[in-house]
Amino acid sequence: MGYGSRTAFFMLVAGVLSIGCLPAHSKQPGVSYPRQLLGIWQGGGSTCRLPGNLDSDSRMEITPTKLVDYEQWNEPLVVLQISKKPQAWKVKSRLHIDEQAYDQYEIYVLSGTDKATLTVIDQSRSATYARCR
Repeated sequence: MGYGSRTAFFMLVAGVLSIGCLPAHSKQPGVSYPRQLLGIWQGGGSTCRLPGNLDSDSRMEITPTKLVDYEQWNEPLVVLQISKKPQAWKVKSRLHIDEQAYDQYEIYVLSGTDKATLTVIDQSRSATYARCR
């Protein structure tokens, strides 16, 4: 396990242990995704050029109030920064897919010298994305 994988593992364990601390049915007033996460991200590679692969199912765009993924979108409900080094946030969001909505919990971890790698961890998987520039 390399340094990056080890860090992601410990962030996952810390996040899972504290995920119950997020409010169950409420939304923080004025909640938004952290500015450090805003932009276009592409999975499956170490680099990405804007606008990313528009046909890819691993491309996502994060705006302050919405994360748009392949066939779904999320709105943030609660965002808590859980680490400054590495920068990491625990996010409760409402996932909208197939005309249904579900609450989900994820950990977002920024890494790399230029903060160009984003790892998103939920209860069943992790995915790594490159920032498109």
